[in-house]
Amino acid sequence: MLRRPRSALADLVAAVPDLPPGRLVAPAGMRRTGPVVWVGDAPAAPGDWARLAARHPETGLWPLLLDGLAPGDPERPWLVGEFSGPTEVVPLDVEAFLAEQCAGAFEDPEEHPDGPEPPWPGLSPALPEVTDPLTAAERFATDLLDHDPHRRLGLVAADRGADVLAAIGWWGAVNSDVAPATLSAVLRSWEDRFGARVVALGFDTLRLSVAAPPTTPEQALPVAAEHLGFCCDEVSREGPADVAGHAAGLVGERAWRFWWD
Repeated sequence: MLRRPRSALADLVAAVPDLPPGRLVAPAGMRRTGPVVWVGDAPAAPGDWARLAARHPETGLWPLLLDGLAPGDPERPWLVGEFSGPTEVVPLDVEAFLAEQCAGAFEDPEEHPDGPEPPWPGLSPALPEVTDPLTAAERFATDLLDHDPHRRLGLVAADRGADVLAAIGWWGAVNSDVAPATLSAVLRSWEDRFGARVVALGFDTLRLSVAAPPTTPEQALPVAAEHLGFCCDEVSREGPADVAGHAAGLVGERAWRFWWD
């Protein structure tokens, strides 16, 4: 019987010392593409995320804390391979994309009967870091495991954390009709401007650490508009989209959460 050649991810994972037991998962129905994520068999141990993130430059593997559709159950999407497979992150006019998406969030007259959307404030400039991005990410990973110790550890082959959505073919925003490679392109921009790092990924949730958060309401307003363009569902989950209200919660906030309906 012919043996399949080892995948690139399998080779990278095999080279990592002291990795706990886990499995390689390929997109369901696309086995020929090979596995796109390694998933630990047991909940992540404290310090696993930080140790593997620090070694990313040498391993080429970006760590994730994985959430499932059901709390504490990684079956969907991780163990069944509920993703579409790797795609390339291509250059994107981030401002044009976010501005268009932001405007679209105000198109429903029933939710926004008071008139047109507020003017697009433009992209936020890069903000000053208040801490080292990797340090901020390690602290956030620790906080997430303290809150929910059932999260599994995941590893994805990616040049940078922002690219993991494209590398997996993550379906979390499928109902919004936004491709994972497009989300990754925005995340690259946030890495550069806000020191953001992808720390946790779920069935339809994304959690980022932030090393350069807005520190004033004026700084937070354009960041909030970018959030609305990136994930309207998160900004409007408690009612009609309120950019100013969302901005108030971003001042000094060193972790961003996104959820797609």
